[in-house]
Amino acid sequence: MNRLFLLFTILFGATLFSCSDSETYNPYDEQRKGDFYPSDITIKKNTESRETTEKWSNIKRDRTGRVTSYDYTLEIKGDISQKEERSHIIKYFTTHEGLDAIETTINLKYSKSANGITEEYNREIQEIVSINTNGYIDAIDSRIKHWKSDSTDQTMTTSRRTFEYSGDLCKSSVYNDKDCKITYKYNWSGYQLRKITELKEDLNDGSVEYNTFNYTFSNREIYPYTGTNLMAFVQSGMPQIYASMGYLGKGTPYILTEEIQGGYTKFDNTTSNNIQIRNTYSFDGDVNFKVAYNAFSNIYDTYSITFSK
Repeated sequence: MNRLFLLFTILFGATLFSCSDSETYNPYDEQRKGDFYPSDITIKKNTESRETTEKWSNIKRDRTGRVTSYDYTLEIKGDISQKEERSHIIKYFTTHEGLDAIETTINLKYSKSANGITEEYNREIQEIVSINTNGYIDAIDSRIKHWKSDSTDQTMTTSRRTFEYSGDLCKSSVYNDKDCKITYKYNWSGYQLRKITELKEDLNDGSVEYNTFNYTFSNREIYPYTGTNLMAFVQSGMPQIYASMGYLGKGTPYILTEEIQGGYTKFDNTTSNNIQIRNTYSFDGDVNFKVAYNAFSNIYDTYSITFSK
């Protein structure tokens, strides 16, 4: 009887230890191979008819690693010609209530040519970003001056984007301006952001666009470096620079392996399904130089996301 009791005690203790181990496991603890702060981030997507390059460059930081300025460009060549250029200056301050806050000044230049029609305009954008007591962004309020390149007449508009959290994880976000409302839902499974949904509602014509982004991660491979949350530039629906600094909650620490995009567009009584996009990712890199996600895609001939120091 004593031997049976001793065996039961050992087995129960082992089971309890195992359960306790799994409950306290934190994948962020494995990110111990050094900080990685990229100064340039480039996304390239190419098809037979179109080349798209999206880039964050000249990323400058203060002593604590916070981004203080950067440039952004989006350029599309091929069946359409489109270019967007933005410069960002970011300042950090404390409110009279003792809360941290951010002010960002953005200068934007945009041009697009398609089917013989050219559109050009400029914008000056002032963002005031409020931060809650947990250090996460509650809201981004924007004031936008807009004018066409061949005119000095300016229009003034505003927008607001709010965020909701469950603990350290961002669960939803809503964007509003005078023309549209966009609702984002972020579905987590443990430490993995597995699905993002995006509902765009046009407040003028009543049309609706619904997009889904489903993600699969390696259950074994952890992104090994601290510093910048790289997944903010891979997954959809997050203001990338703010998210990369941790201002929108914790990011997924696991390595992405697959992304499936889908959805539909609805106008009046007509609904059409969006083309499904499936991207299968591989990851490689070195903390001293650059890291990259490369994708095999059913849509893009080449697709890469490169982070360079």
